[in-house]
Amino acid sequence: MKTLKVLDWPSKRFYGETHHFYRWKKNLLEHDLKVEFYYDHRDKRLKGADYLLLHSRYFADGWQNIHTRTSKNEDELIMYLLEMKNTTGKLIWFDAADSSGSSDFPIISFVDVFMKKQRLKNLDYYTDSSAANDLRIWLNEVPDDQKTRFVPCPQDQLHKIKLGWNIGFNDYRYFGYKMSRLSNYLSYKVYPTHLSTYDKDRSYDLAFRGTIHKDGGSRNMISYQRNHVLNLFGHLNLHIASGGNVSKSQYWKELRDSKLSISPFGWGEICYRDFETFISGSVLIKPQMDHLETYPNLFIENDTYVPVNWNLEELEGRLEYMASHYDEYRHIARNGQEKYFNAINDAEGFIQAFKQNIE
Repeated sequence: MKTLKVLDWPSKRFYGETHHFYRWKKNLLEHDLKVEFYYDHRDKRLKGADYLLLHSRYFADGWQNIHTRTSKNEDELIMYLLEMKNTTGKLIWFDAADSSGSSDFPIISFVDVFMKKQRLKNLDYYTDSSAANDLRIWLNEVPDDQKTRFVPCPQDQLHKIKLGWNIGFNDYRYFGYKMSRLSNYLSYKVYPTHLSTYDKDRSYDLAFRGTIHKDGGSRNMISYQRNHVLNLFGHLNLHIASGGNVSKSQYWKELRDSKLSISPFGWGEICYRDFETFISGSVLIKPQMDHLETYPNLFIENDTYVPVNWNLEELEGRLEYMASHYDEYRHIARNGQEKYFNAINDAEGFIQAFKQNIE
């Protein structure tokens, strides 16, 4: 029996990126992997593990946040990593950044495994120090002086970058605020994910809540794609559920009653809206995802989602055509929902993939 100790992100330990470790704790035990959770890096019980997984956002108030990163907190983190590595079989850094890029490579030489939620198929991008490369690969066309730089991965450390898991394993069941604390412990047999049938009648052509970001949507800004989508609405002859924030129940109601759902890139390529769309039985429309690897891989062009170019120039015509020919696309909603449901209930598949990437 081996022990996996997880230094979790305390504020998001319910329903978040480690949810499936809590949910499948018994399944992991059957595979000779005992999981223990910790919420304080100073806890002496963290030492002596076969595997120690550090959720990067645990350090979000210091080094992991590029806006608060300093040489002092970097030195402190490196000292901590060295200390833990000396007492651990394998030290795993789970890079919880939203994008397939990474700003965490300065510490990769101090860990044994560097896990990504989504990994670029072209691994050479991580080692390239070219000024042409942005942290977010879809923003590479912006002027060099406006790019978000990242420290390249050393060539001899590239083998450590492994595929972890994406936020598809988060708990998307509907909870009231206080009830969310039951997320990791409430059985899916007792309280399952509520899926809306893909073939129900839907009154909206499209559901997309949001507001124009103050950066104005220039191409070099993270909010460009979202702003572009919102700016289209005045030109579309569609019945759209849009506007500012609404209650969670209203948001879900609109999405479950919508034919189409757009999920643009933001801080990263993968968004909560992707999986909310699968649950709602709407047809997912996203910028092309064929540049990355992710697990579970639910992004299959024209099978589980409809792709558009990163610049979104074709989006207006695509939306109008899809809304008027909706019956031609219902099967995509069905496929996405089925693959999502199968993935989030496949403990065996996850455990095998995870063990393969840490051993």
